[in-house]
Amino acid sequence: MEAVLRMPRAFAFRLRTSPLLLTLAVVPMLVILVLVAVLVWISFQTGVVGTANATYTLENYGELLGDPFVLKVVWNTLIFTLSTTFTALVIGLPIAWMAERSTLPGKGLVYTIMTLGLLIPGIYTAMGWTFIAHVRIGFLNRWLMDVFHLDSGPINIATPVGMGFVQGLNLTALAFILTAQMFRAMNPSLEEAAKIHGLSFIGTMRRITLPLAFPAILAAFIYMFTIGIATFDVPAIIGLGNRVYMLSTYVYLKANPPDSGVPQHGITAALGTVMILVALVLTWWYSQVLRQGHRFEVVTGKGYRPALVDLGRWSIAAWAFIALYFLATKLIPLLLIAYAAFTPYLAPPSYEMLSKMSLASFYNLNWDLFWRGLHNTILLVVTVPLITLLLSFSISWLIVRSRSRMRYALEFGAFLPHALPEVIMAIGALLLALFVLPKFIPLYGSVWLIAIVYVIARLAFATRALNSSLLQIHKELEEAAYSAGLSPLRTSWRILVPLLRPTLMSVWIWSAILVYRELTVAVFLVSQESITLPAVIWSYWFSGSINQAAAVTLLMTAVLVPLILIFWWFGRRQLMPES
Repeated sequence: MEAVLRMPRAFAFRLRTSPLLLTLAVVPMLVILVLVAVLVWISFQTGVVGTANATYTLENYGELLGDPFVLKVVWNTLIFTLSTTFTALVIGLPIAWMAERSTLPGKGLVYTIMTLGLLIPGIYTAMGWTFIAHVRIGFLNRWLMDVFHLDSGPINIATPVGMGFVQGLNLTALAFILTAQMFRAMNPSLEEAAKIHGLSFIGTMRRITLPLAFPAILAAFIYMFTIGIATFDVPAIIGLGNRVYMLSTYVYLKANPPDSGVPQHGITAALGTVMILVALVLTWWYSQVLRQGHRFEVVTGKGYRPALVDLGRWSIAAWAFIALYFLATKLIPLLLIAYAAFTPYLAPPSYEMLSKMSLASFYNLNWDLFWRGLHNTILLVVTVPLITLLLSFSISWLIVRSRSRMRYALEFGAFLPHALPEVIMAIGALLLALFVLPKFIPLYGSVWLIAIVYVIARLAFATRALNSSLLQIHKELEEAAYSAGLSPLRTSWRILVPLLRPTLMSVWIWSAILVYRELTVAVFLVSQESITLPAVIWSYWFSGSINQAAAVTLLMTAVLVPLILIFWWFGRRQLMPES
């Protein structure tokens, strides 16, 4: 009996003295701190940055604050981000309410459509809407000009509001995921009382439902606002060629100046440091909103039954709204990408153009570049999720099982990548590879530099998913294994891994899909040898070879489909991001 009572202390002692476990948990934390430290270090340098000849000054920050162009970029980013968040909530919130609080038929298909929205790369929607509504080449604009004899296209998607609309379509699925659980858990008794007292449906929504949902809506707003600040794919695909810059594309411009100019790493690092501070403030606000959500809790233990609103004939209108979202974000963009891939030049769809469709764009591809991009992408898809799982399992085990105070630091460190925009981590990795590591590890231009950033970026989601699963496994199973003489490694392999297999597989597939579709990090860290498929698409698009870019995108889609099918096989619900 005495041995049994002492078991938890012995168990905690084993955790504290496991060098491998501690190493795997601490290394990614150190990498994150180094990336941030290098970024801040370079931000104070002018002259020959990263060398002994560099001058330490606040000049980079002063130039940022005093440059009218930077202020315009900040203003563009604010408008873009607000438009993004507004669009995502206006579309995603009603769909979440209909899926959880109404009698809408076919709800399983709704979840399928919205989950698919999380998997399809944002570059697809950006390219598709460029073909639809670009002021010069957009098919809709060309059609309107011909019909109404206009001199220019009436619709211009290459504006902060237009790009925000497109990015909002990309984030609608995320808005759905972040708010659906809130509607599912809401007690309808207050709404029923409002109806008894004569309030209409609109009045009930305005005075009861939305106020109760306010914390979840505000949290979703802050979360997507944080994402929007550093979004790269939509501003790059639509805005960069039209000289409409956001913070992310401005950073790209400074790191990759046109006409072979000298990269301004000091300015880039200074702007990155400012973006980190803004992201941390927004993340702190987000956490505070979540912590205060208990004041709006209305679900009780007894007598709780969710009441569904009968839509009746409005179900047709509801499904028309959902179908319009699916067409605008998934089907039409993909069809237009396929159309562009099979046409010799870009022109509005017509019988004449359909007769000219061929495989010319595929024949004209640089197939050596494509195979190199595919090889690097597959390498990242295979290695990054495995490394992410290994590191996140070590971190989660220490957070959940250890009694050491260090677990709080690990939990904060694991959540930190969630607050750091990927564009900032990419810039930090670039500066690290250029000015710190060359004498020790030559990572610059290597695919492994991209892999490091990918792993760090995925830790937040992976650790949160594993934390939840580990909390459901009682530690007495591990204690019994220890008492039978199993080592910590064998205990994890024989006890925890089988029990965690669904979560581990879900995290692996989700991470693999995100790695496969990732554009931002690949573009900032790309080289001839480390190029990935999204970077190949970007290189064709940025050089003006739009039809070839569409052809590579179509090939990339063909490879993505099996990953999505595997995702469905293991169950989509386990991959939903937590709010």
